[in-house]
Parts: sequence; structure tokens; C-alpha cells
Amino acid sequence: MKTFVKNDFYIQLSFLVIGLILVFLGIVVFENATVFLFYFIVGIPQLISFISRAFQKTKKSWLYIVYGIFIMPVWISWLIFLAFNNNNDVTNFFGYILIVSVFYSPVLAILYIIDCYKTYEY
Repeated sequence: MKTFVKNDFYIQLSFLVIGLILVFLGIVVFENATVFLFYFIVGIPQLISFISRAFQKTKKSWLYIVYGIFIMPVWISWLIFLAFNNNNDVTNFFGYILIVSVFYSPVLAILYIIDCYKTYEY
């Protein structure tokens, strides 16, 4: 368990750094806004980590619970948005969730890494 928590923290931190570097390179070097690439580079490993930690029998912190409450609807909205691409009534509602999540997802990503660090520290 301790090895998983330690590795999880370093993996999450490295994906955050890689995502930030790619966004910086995309904007400065290639003059291309690759900001949305950041969301997938950082978000997919965090989703995998979140789900794997959900099945562990450890006490969950309040940061972990807040992260889950706010980030799981985003991934579910993505799946529904892709599945019902031709139905505007469905995609409009879930599209609003995705638009709002653009603003709070980076904050949640940092909070999740802080939670991983606190779990690793203890």
C-alpha cells in the first residue's frame, strides 16, 4: 500500500509537469493552443488513480471526496457527449458541464496531487 501511494504521487506529479510543459511548448514554440491536451494528459492518469484508490480499504480524505464529486460528472459527461453526439438536447446539457469543468478542473488536479502527497506523507 505504501509503495502504491508513493508511486501514485510521483506519477501524478510527473504527468502534471509533462502536461504543463506540453502546453507551454504548444503555445510558445508551435504557436498552437494545445491547452485541451493538458486536460487529457493530467486527467486520465488521475481518473485511473482515483478509481484504483476508491477500491482500497483506506480512509478517504475530504479532498479525495470533493475531487470525486466534481470530477466524475465530467468523465461521465464526456462519455454521454460522445455516445449521443447527434442528439442536441442531451449534448447541450452535458456540454454545459464540460464547459464549466474547463475552469475548475486544473484546480482539482492540483488538489488531487496535494491529497496524494498528504497520503504519501502519512
